Amino acid sequence: MSKDDHEDTLRDLNAAPFNPLPGAVWLLIVLIAGIELVLWAGGAGLIGGPQAVGWRLGAIERFGFSSAVQDWMWETGRYPLSHLWRYPAFGLIHAGPMHAFFVVVLLAALGKYVAEAFGVRAFLVVLVVPPMAGAVVFGLTMGTDEQGWLLGGMAMVFGLVGALTWWRWQVAGDAAGRRRAFALIGVLLVARLGFGLMAEAGQGWIAEIAAFGFGFALSALVGPGAWARLRARLRHR
Repeated sequence: MSKDDHEDTLRDLNAAPFNPLPGAVWLLIVLIAGIELVLWAGGAGLIGGPQAVGWRLGAIERFGFSSAVQDWMWETGRYPLSHLWRYPAFGLIHAGPMHAFFVVVLLAALGKYVAEAFGVRAFLVVLVVPPMAGAVVFGLTMGTDEQGWLLGGMAMVFGLVGALTWWRWQVAGDAAGRRRAFALIGVLLVARLGFGLMAEAGQGWIAEIAAFGFGFALSALVGPGAWARLRARLRHR
């Protein structure tokens, strides 16, 4: 990676999260931070009494994504809402304050850029769909493995990186610019590895890489000018 690539990527990751943010981004940040604050306060014994110590574990068991649960649903053909809810909800529950903070900072920086470039509706699509699809891939990979639990918003982050990469790839004027469009995912993978060594174990990277791919591909359908380009290609044919 060149020096210019590195500097451009760091500017993306370090975009001030407290600049004016689109309402949808603020709503997501407040939701994640609020849930984490309640779970942290309960675990610290500040609210909820003695039973609050188990709130986080209870939230993970109820809303975390489980590959074994997905495997059970597909084998039995039963899809209760209590389990389907795990697909969109797992990204709101985190392992601890550091995990949640890392996610919130990245979502603020990336969410601002993607929401402003794509518009609110398309932003919500690339925010919600790629991590859910990534969870499906994670579940298929892990099967009934006891370690097949997925939680936290990193899959959402990678889905947004996929959308941002697609946008930068589209607006790049030359081959070098298109290569630079993929610099952000490289830096994020390195940062993700470092964070994983410090605070998060497991195979969540499977869902995150899948979410990146789905975010990139989905942006070709919902990103700025996607339909206009598709119509132009169809007319050309």
